[in-house]
Amino acid sequence: MISKLENRPLLVMLIVLVAVGQMAQTIYVPAMSVMADALNVRDGALQRVMAAYLMTYGGSQLIYGPLSDSVGRRPVILAGMMIFMIGAVTALMATSLDMLVLGSAIQGLGTGVAGVMARTMPRDLYEGHALRRANSLLNMGILVSPLLAPVIGALLTQLFGWHACFAFLLLLCLAVTLSMARWLPETRPQGAEVTPFFKRYARLLSDANFVRYIVLLIGALAGIAVFESSCGVLLGGVLGLHSLTVSILFILPIPAAFFGAWFAGREQGSWHSLMWWGVNSCLLAGIMMWIPAWFGVMNIWTLLVPAALFFFGAGMLFPLATSGAMEPYAWLAGSAGALIGGMQNLGSGLVAWLSAMMPQRDQFSLGMLMFFTALVMLLCWLPLSRQPERGNQPVTG
Repeated sequence: MISKLENRPLLVMLIVLVAVGQMAQTIYVPAMSVMADALNVRDGALQRVMAAYLMTYGGSQLIYGPLSDSVGRRPVILAGMMIFMIGAVTALMATSLDMLVLGSAIQGLGTGVAGVMARTMPRDLYEGHALRRANSLLNMGILVSPLLAPVIGALLTQLFGWHACFAFLLLLCLAVTLSMARWLPETRPQGAEVTPFFKRYARLLSDANFVRYIVLLIGALAGIAVFESSCGVLLGGVLGLHSLTVSILFILPIPAAFFGAWFAGREQGSWHSLMWWGVNSCLLAGIMMWIPAWFGVMNIWTLLVPAALFFFGAGMLFPLATSGAMEPYAWLAGSAGALIGGMQNLGSGLVAWLSAMMPQRDQFSLGMLMFFTALVMLLCWLPLSRQPERGNQPVTG
């Protein structure tokens, strides 16, 4: 293990790496109404952009993980960032929705490497409570970029037009790639056994607990993705708010996720009690989001208060459930991280795509989807909660 002091700069580099993908997902949200007018499509159709990004972001991780176990973390990261820049250029030149969706899909294809490494590299360096703490700190740091991205996107759109959002992403990715090429160390364990590609995934998917953690994480991210993809449409298109106002309101629930990640990293909390806090918060948030729609009520409070509660619960579950799934598989950290991230983003992307096909006149569809994702999370956690507190024993090949 590398010493704790040496790990801190690497965690910062991981945060910056993941920030590229986080910004790509949300920077254009305040401009969705402007983009819809420019591309001559309905506001709800713009949700396809985020859905395409999430699906390729998730699917590509299934390749990056085993590849990083075989050839190392560093070369895979640099290759992924190059692909992202191709996607940013495609989106920058987009003159139609289909071209914009293609550019977003290529961006996701590239930055999927960041999703894998955010789960894999901490497992290379930590174990036990230190792993849980590292994942919590990493998630807290990662949440800074979604706070900044919508505000940056709104300002760029107002000053230069919506294409400027993708020019910013291109320049950011170039700077990050050059920094990684200069300073990123290799963390893949020396002498790690290389097993066949499909055998790794078969081994992981044969573990029922691992699968439950994945589905739970899919639900947590899907609830957030549905809110993020619907928020710009509901606040801008339905409530008629200005793009800068939308950007400010969009980021208000995000500090709740930051606080949830911090809360999950406390040494005093037991694993089970913290997991219950996260799952129950998401379930209550789904109920609170859906009920107003039954009475024809929608305003910023009925949208943002339940969203903040869901973000808090998901912010807890991301480091907790990820650590629970990853800890037994030090020898397959890359593949395990890829499978978690890949399935998590593919699943949430499909839910976001489903949301894009549903009516966006009020928060009924949003509330319904958030409630049912939280219900699935509860059903996955129930069998896990019956197991002993220290049930994550290492699994060997």
